[in-house]
Amino acid sequence: MAKKTKSEVLLEFYETEEGLHKINTIRTGLANNTVESFPQIFATFAKSNLQILLGISFYSFLKKIEDPGKFTLNEIEFMSELFKVDFDIMMGFVHKTMLAAKKQTKRIPSKKKQ
Repeated sequence: MAKKTKSEVLLEFYETEEGLHKINTIRTGLANNTVESFPQIFATFAKSNLQILLGISFYSFLKKIEDPGKFTLNEIEFMSELFKVDFDIMMGFVHKTMLAAKKQTKRIPSKKKQ
């Protein structure tokens, strides 16, 4: 029997009662717009688990969290299927976090003395 990959083990876990409870918590938050940032998702769903399931390196994943505009449509679609929400809801969440990240990094112009 072949050894299961880490992503296969994780997918099996998220089909258990405990895993489904975590998915349902995130799904409800995304649908009700109460989840406003990735750290809120990571309070329930481990950051490394999502990174493994997406199949990207942890460093690349951290860069995408810092700048959500770097997520591909395929990654957003995968997250929407994982969290069992409509693609438009997941896309809206990523867009909202992208705008919030852009707002945080925006440079504030200095005031000139008169």
